[in-house]
Amino acid sequence: MHRILLLFLALSPWLAGCQSSHPVSNLVALFTDFGSGDPYVAQLKGAIKTIAPSAEILDLSHENADFDISAASYLLAKSTHTLPPGTIIVAVVDPGVGSNRGGVAVRTASGHIFVAPDNGILTEVLAREGVAEARTLNNQNTPGVSSTFHARDIFGPVAARLVGSKSMESCGPKAEKILRLPRNTATVMANLAKGQVLYVDHYGNILTNIPGSEIAKLKPGQLLSVTIKGKNLSVPFLRTYAEAPADRPFALINSDGEFEIAVNKGNAARELGIKAGDPVVLKL
Repeated sequence: MHRILLLFLALSPWLAGCQSSHPVSNLVALFTDFGSGDPYVAQLKGAIKTIAPSAEILDLSHENADFDISAASYLLAKSTHTLPPGTIIVAVVDPGVGSNRGGVAVRTASGHIFVAPDNGILTEVLAREGVAEARTLNNQNTPGVSSTFHARDIFGPVAARLVGSKSMESCGPKAEKILRLPRNTATVMANLAKGQVLYVDHYGNILTNIPGSEIAKLKPGQLLSVTIKGKNLSVPFLRTYAEAPADRPFALINSDGEFEIAVNKGNAARELGIKAGDPVVLKL
């Protein structure tokens, strides 16, 4: 009996390390459309630090397009998937602040915790990571809460109280559902892929929703027939930007596995007159 007990005690730390649950860390990441020149980000950070002085605050982005929840959902998923499990992310692009829209705290299956308005901003995150637990925030009508700044008065404090916590119960009751936006998915057939432009980055690279995994048969150097916003293009498919000829559009699979059209050291979107939402057809 003593041998069994000693063996259990010896293995206990190892067994604890094998548990799949992710403890909440003190890392709080911020993703907003507040900009960097106004006082809003500073006030949000102050609200978090007042409650959780040990919180380590990481700025993901505060330059997201104003009020654009769909774009924010796409960029949020791309901006957070490399963060360590246990990270708390405050995600606020919230044109409906002060309305009857709710707030949620969500732990994903990947171990990230998101605190956000329930307005669809978590759509792509939840599609990528899944839901392990979701809570409806119960402090929407707390006295002293501004009707125009829930990031500072609700979402930030909720995130701060989660720092080092082992439970999300204090956030509120279990959420019955979370609002999700319609997702734009491409149609991929044997010799044809139909999709659309999801985003244009600051380089002018055109990022589409055509998944690279579905067009794996493409070979470097192969000429592709692409129609984008009604413009017919013949573009080479390459592995890197450096391989591309100057001043000519080309295609590649980017680091997030998306079919992308770019110009080496140029702005493809500006040269082609392309914006998010434009249709893309690729003949395979």
